[in-house]
This record gives sequence, C-alpha cells and structure tokens, in this order.
Amino acid sequence: MAGHDATVPGTTVLTRRPGWWEALVGPGAGPVESAGTVASAVAGAVLAPALARRPVGHAARLVLRVLAADLWGGAWCLNTPAGARWYGRPERGGRERSAFAAAHVHPFVVAALDPRPRFDRALAQYAYVLVATAVLGRVGHRRAAAVLATLGGLALDRWWRVSDVAPWSGPVIAVKLLAGHAGGGVLVRPVR
Repeated sequence: MAGHDATVPGTTVLTRRPGWWEALVGPGAGPVESAGTVASAVAGAVLAPALARRPVGHAARLVLRVLAADLWGGAWCLNTPAGARWYGRPERGGRERSAFAAAHVHPFVVAALDPRPRFDRALAQYAYVLVATAVLGRVGHRRAAAVLATLGGLALDRWWRVSDVAPWSGPVIAVKLLAGHAGGGVLVRPVR
C-alpha cells in the first residue's frame, strides 16, 4: 500500500509495486488528479476530430482520438503533483526522460494525417522537444526553464504553421513533454 512518510512532507513511500493506474498517474494520485486525467483524455478523444480544420476520414478520426487521449490526458497527468513525483523520481534521470520524449512520435503521425504532409515541421517539432528535454535535464531551476521551453514550443508551433487535422497537437505536446515531463518533479519531493 502506498503511504505517506510523516518525516518528509509531500513524499510517497511505496511499500508495494504500483498497480497499472498508479504506474500511469503516479502513486498517491488523489481523486481530482485521477478524474482530471480521465476527463482530459476523454475530452481529447471526443473533441480532436471536431477541431480539425479539414474533413478527415474514419481511420484518421480514430487515430486522432487515440493521439488526443494520450496527449491531453498526459498533459494533465504529468502536471499534477502525483505525476510530477512519479515521473520525476530520482531513479528516472535524463536518459529516461529523453527516452520518454523520443517515444512520442506524434508529430510524424499528425503530419501523415494532414492533407499536405509537413514532415519538415514534424521533424523540427520532434527535434525541439528532444533537445529541450536534454537541456532541461542539465539546468538549474528546471521548472522555470521548462515553462520557457514550453513557451518556445508554442511560439515555434505558430511559426511552423499548425496542422490542419490537429491544430491542438503542438501546444499539447509542449505542455505534456516539456512543462510536465521534462520540467516536472521539481515542485514536489520525489517518490522514495
């Protein structure tokens, strides 16, 4: 059972292996953190096809729903105290953060769905997230730097011209992977 260590406020001590939900949202996630993760994922899955600037086919709608559920739910989850503690715990260093960011090939999927694929934009966005994640792992004041990196990602997304089928993808990727994952874990004490 996950419990709290009274000697260090804000920490969670794991006395057992976390279940699948705890491994996703972080041990000690409260009802608001869990409900917010689910609500964000569901909202993304429902709204993503409707936010497309051009009509998309059935298969593309399904892919957009899956991408949005992951990104929107993850953006919420990774910016909660439980998510920040879990994904920012000491044993998850720069290599793990970089691998997590690298696994998010969403920009390429979005580019493939666009009527006029912009793989150059996808590559630039992907590279920006990977470089920013690596840099954030090496700087002091990581949370403040992550906010600046996220704002840079938002600005670059506008400059690169947003996707026609997923105009929400660039900002949500930046919030999930930079403000949340790469910058998380520094507001609260990590899980021990």
